[in-house]
Amino acid sequence: MVTRPETPGSLLSALSDADVSRVVGDMAPGSVAAVAVKMEASDRIAAAFGRATGLAARQATLQALAELIGEQGIVFAGAADLGVVLVDVDLVDPQRIVADVSRRLASTVSVDGVDFFVQTHIGVSLPGDASGTDVRDVLQAAIAAVHHAATSGSHLAWAADISISDLREEIELAAELANAVGEAFTLHYQPIVRMDTLEAVGYESLLRWTVDDRVRLPGEFLDAAEETSLIVPIGRWGVVEAIRQLGTWHRRVGDDALFVSVNFSSQQLVDHALTGHIADALARAEVPARALWIEVTERDLITSDSPAAQTIRELADLGCVIAVDDLGTGYAALRYMVDQPVSVAKIDRSLIQGVDGGVSRSIVETVCRLADDLGIRSVAEGVEDAAVVDVLREIGFTHAQGYLFGRPQPADDIVPPGG
Repeated sequence: MVTRPETPGSLLSALSDADVSRVVGDMAPGSVAAVAVKMEASDRIAAAFGRATGLAARQATLQALAELIGEQGIVFAGAADLGVVLVDVDLVDPQRIVADVSRRLASTVSVDGVDFFVQTHIGVSLPGDASGTDVRDVLQAAIAAVHHAATSGSHLAWAADISISDLREEIELAAELANAVGEAFTLHYQPIVRMDTLEAVGYESLLRWTVDDRVRLPGEFLDAAEETSLIVPIGRWGVVEAIRQLGTWHRRVGDDALFVSVNFSSQQLVDHALTGHIADALARAEVPARALWIEVTERDLITSDSPAAQTIRELADLGCVIAVDDLGTGYAALRYMVDQPVSVAKIDRSLIQGVDGGVSRSIVETVCRLADDLGIRSVAEGVEDAAVVDVLREIGFTHAQGYLFGRPQPADDIVPPGG
């Protein structure tokens, strides 16, 4: 039978739900607070020094917590890389316990005389934060909080700020996404026009997901796809489908000048097989590489020595056109335009909508001037008002895109120029 540790500062091994309930049996219902600790960097230590050292660093961290808590509560090893602290709020101040735990975890632990720092995330559940008063409910809320801390990059998260129902919806969404690749996804296409003629010369492909006869926009599912790595197979499907459709349009109009633009996140670009995958798709569809634009957002700026940057260089060497999307929402992209093989700069709609005066125009003129000096084409995004077309021409934009020229549509509803 599991009991409380006989020696203050001792650590309990992993416990079942029933064991946990027995350990806290003398705490009043509704008085248990839980602090969950995720020991992230122990895996890194294992990779560098071996599995045994990684496990020892994890155990040393848990033991340090047990010694810190002493008679104030209970510390036990949770599943995998989790540690759990349980305290009775009728006897101790949980806010102080959290502060003490956070402070101790900011220090090193020693393994065989060597100091290691184990990066951690903390999730806290206070009485009233959980869906019930049972200790299992409190633990679940703390674990949900520590998951949020880890995925958001925070050191500390409180269960009061986390919705377990939202977390369950995210899990269900990930399962739906995994089952939908290649079946429920479609592409819509929005025209990109030349500024001098306002004629469509290409299309941006935009992902759509149909669920129960309702079309979901990317904002409803792309974050989940990124978090679960499902963005890689979804992105692979999307680029192949866009290339296939472009090949169909080329054969219909008898001209391969029309291009299609496909969005990629940095996570997709880390896929080492992506360049070969795209090269095969281009060959099968008989589409020249110059007719494929690869869009990378300014939010996903990539350092020159990263695997993703290598993929961009490979795609540029293949002949694809590299475009920076949403340019102007930050500042680093101006350097990125110089350092990377960028051929197109797409200026963010937030700047375009204020381009008829003020600071926005100054920023846009500066970016367009730099693009022109570098021989880079410039695309004004989010153009909705015919009144700004002359302004965009005056500034020097080569291309434009927005509802003024056409909304995203399925391929079957599009008649390409000359088609």
